[in-house]
Amino acid sequence: MTPYDSLPNTAFWKPAVAEADPTALESLWQPKFEISAQDLILTAGSCFAQNIGRQLRSRGLRWYESETPPADLPRSQHEQNGYGLFSFRTGNIYTAPLLLQWVQWALGTRKPDSEVWQADDRFHDPFRPSISVDGFRSAEEVLATRQRTLEAMLAAIRKATLFIFTPGLTEAWVNCATSAVYPACPGTVKGRFDPERHEARIFGYADCRDALDKTLELLWSVNPGLKILLTVSPVPITATISGKHVLAANFQTKNTLRTVVGEIADQYGRVDYFPSFELIGNPCSGARYFAQNGRTITEQGIDAVMRHFFKATGSGSTTQCVPTGEIICEDELLEYYAPLP
Repeated sequence: MTPYDSLPNTAFWKPAVAEADPTALESLWQPKFEISAQDLILTAGSCFAQNIGRQLRSRGLRWYESETPPADLPRSQHEQNGYGLFSFRTGNIYTAPLLLQWVQWALGTRKPDSEVWQADDRFHDPFRPSISVDGFRSAEEVLATRQRTLEAMLAAIRKATLFIFTPGLTEAWVNCATSAVYPACPGTVKGRFDPERHEARIFGYADCRDALDKTLELLWSVNPGLKILLTVSPVPITATISGKHVLAANFQTKNTLRTVVGEIADQYGRVDYFPSFELIGNPCSGARYFAQNGRTITEQGIDAVMRHFFKATGSGSTTQCVPTGEIICEDELLEYYAPLP
């Protein structure tokens, strides 16, 4: 007899993966804590997290949006102006240090940055360059609008029962003088790139682990009962500044994030890990969940992820996912800079 004799099928690759239906993997996730229709749920993170929030809302769970659109803003312009994408009107939060920065600003442990970008007679927020199609009328309006988001964030964090965060990148750009983290390279979405003011950072394991540990400490300081569900975006990176081949850089990015969130989930009783990365990227599923570009997750892939979530939690509808609609993703704009064939 060995310790392996008494293990279930899920502990062995052949029956659990190779011989299993890749579209209906069983028991890949067993929730650590209850997630029910009574939970008030917040979502934040990279582009893939937009799908999670939409599916939670469409299937009857209490997904919370901390800022609602103005009554005079047409429905067709809500998402283009940062509404309905995440629980906070922050735009995409791709990295753990960027999440920490937003939480620090919201809780008042760090003074919000006052940087504003101007283009002609319009003004833009460097830390959420995609939330306003036409920009703002003044620098003061940029900062006032961001302050409303920070106040809404704090109120939402205090009342929520579950927070889902989906990081997707470890590369980011920062302000050399202030160390403020941007969601996108200045000059790609808005603003102008200045090599004297802007530098690339590749956050390693220690950086991401430290940022998430500090974020959890801050969240629990205002809401001790808040449950945390971490996952990793399965969407590959668009480009890399590392000097490595983008494929190698992508695997390093995802492996770093997967290790960090896995260890944190193992350490804390109030933190769990949901395997969206594994459900999409397991080798036995082939490329069935990716579009022709090898990056975009298809609706079939999103459905596979969310069916696993709802089946495991026993909450929400398990019917086919609703169409995802447009995904707002600054990272995809980097494709514009790729050399022509």
